[in-house]
Amino acid sequence: MSLSYSSLLSPIKVNHVFLRNRLIATPSNPHFVQGPEKWPTEALITHYGNKAKAGAAIVTCKGNNPVKTKDVHSQSLNITNGAHQHYFAQVAEAVHYYGAKASYLVLPNMNIVEGYDASDGVLSEFVAGDGSKAESGRAAPKELLLEMVESYAREAKLAQSLGFDMCFMHMAYRLMFPGRFLSPLTNRRADEFGGSIENRARFPLMICEAIKNACGKDFLIEVSISGHENGFEGGLTTGDQIEFAKLAIGKIDILQIRGESIDPSQPTYLDLREIPQLDAAAAIRAGVQLAGGGILIDVVGGCQNLNHCEQIIASGQADFIGAARSFIADPQWGVKAYEGRGEDVVPCLRCNKCHIPGPEQWNTVCSVNPEWGIEHKAERLVSSPVRKKKLAVIGGGPAGMEAAILAARRGHDVTLYEKTNRLGGLINKTEGIEIKWTLINYRDYMVRQTEKSGVKIVLSTAATPALLKQKGFDEIIVAIGSDPVIPPIPGANGKNVIPAIDAVVTEPMMGAKVVVIGGGEIGVEMGLHIAKKGHGVTLIEMRDQLAPECVPVHFRSLFTRAWETQENFSYLLNARCTRITETGVTYADPEGTEHLIAADSVVMAAGMHAKSDEGMTFFDGNVRVHMIGDCNTVGNVQTAMREAYALANNI
Repeated sequence: MSLSYSSLLSPIKVNHVFLRNRLIATPSNPHFVQGPEKWPTEALITHYGNKAKAGAAIVTCKGNNPVKTKDVHSQSLNITNGAHQHYFAQVAEAVHYYGAKASYLVLPNMNIVEGYDASDGVLSEFVAGDGSKAESGRAAPKELLLEMVESYAREAKLAQSLGFDMCFMHMAYRLMFPGRFLSPLTNRRADEFGGSIENRARFPLMICEAIKNACGKDFLIEVSISGHENGFEGGLTTGDQIEFAKLAIGKIDILQIRGESIDPSQPTYLDLREIPQLDAAAAIRAGVQLAGGGILIDVVGGCQNLNHCEQIIASGQADFIGAARSFIADPQWGVKAYEGRGEDVVPCLRCNKCHIPGPEQWNTVCSVNPEWGIEHKAERLVSSPVRKKKLAVIGGGPAGMEAAILAARRGHDVTLYEKTNRLGGLINKTEGIEIKWTLINYRDYMVRQTEKSGVKIVLSTAATPALLKQKGFDEIIVAIGSDPVIPPIPGANGKNVIPAIDAVVTEPMMGAKVVVIGGGEIGVEMGLHIAKKGHGVTLIEMRDQLAPECVPVHFRSLFTRAWETQENFSYLLNARCTRITETGVTYADPEGTEHLIAADSVVMAAGMHAKSDEGMTFFDGNVRVHMIGDCNTVGNVQTAMREAYALANNI
């Protein structure tokens, strides 16, 4: 049987190193999967081993953390401590166990470089989880640069002695020390390390050459660079990076192409492009090929659709597909590639909750993979079914579908009741919002999986306690969701007031002037959608910032840019709605002074409340009943999936 993704899964030899396919698990480190230990714990070892198990050819593993900030949540490992080194060796061994090559993320020694930079007074692009930035410093003298070169080589050699096959060096978006030499935005030196692209490339290439001399040419080196810095005046162009790639031949084996700055390099659903860096990667690869080849290109950022990934490799746009979130969203991503099951790949929502779920939420989660963050103990948390049961699931939203799929997979006889004529729950209400494309993809995936699972699906049927009692179910899972909150504001029940979840359908009937009440994520997203449709939107929020609950790392800056640049969209903070009429909305400012905004239509985005009272009607004392998802506690896709996973795997 031939492979469906034969180009993507084709082996390749780099120097004398055999790589089984073109999938690279790029650097990604769950922030909170372990505590303050300075060595990889079993949780982190399992995490990297699972990426190899998922089919990656290369798994890039965390090295020392060189950035000193106030952020106590940034893990810092220490490979140079002899008491820690056998744990690093176990990381490499876990990756090797599943047939992949282990790559060590080699980073600058802060004890050497602290207080220095490529040039004087240029602030780092790095922003830690607490919002703090690495401080700028003074230009590093040549003798320190030579010491840094030796430090990199020593650390790479140490990693090699512990079983690592290669190393990875960050040089993208002016983040780490060597990369700041490459960009003219951060390198303003007048010596042999500044000026021309040849001079700016000198220091990072000295590091790579020293690593090769210390470890041998078959100790591979992968380096990340920005495809361009077009969003920054005077920044690197793709043409500059082609010239750098030519200079790097023989010193660097793989160039990973990332975005122009750190947040856009982790593309969210706000970016409608599937793989934003593909054009730059293809151009750099074409330039290298014209120069005779000798360096391979890894494109990263949004790569998940297996059909597209196959086409990228087959057409020669890149040599490798780099991914982090794809392996997080679907722990069997590469396995499904080998099995030709592209339609079964769990779509990533690109919500970036895998970094930090929200402000002051210090745990590791994934919206669509409930095992993420607990993968090292997932087997212990799942019990074996004692006997086959007849189960009813009420509600065809994400929680209901996930519970039904998993229960059926465990051998139970499952019937899912959905009162509407389609599965999808509240996700169906977002259909038509351009930036919700990843969520719609996920809904379609869940519907397909439910239909393929063997679950009996009963649509257009409102399940009742009497109906379920008549059917003789052993257990019942209630996942009926939530309803919009209608706050006690005079006029909130007026004919011109529309719940946010119904705003997509009613938008064509809205007037020219629309007021959105509520500036959480849902309110902002709905306001942006309505503004894009040509309505004038004013959003009022009683708190002092919009969407305070949103992901702070690699998301908030992009969300802020979206609402700050959207035409026809404005907002008021610290504004409390006091009255709604047929012609406008009255709000009070912090001093209590009332103001009137003219409005033809009003969208209410004041949150949701759990349908727990309705859910409790199914507890009649005859069979065991469970409530999950929003009818238990209002949350999001991630909380719904985790609840469904936990329950269904223990019935």
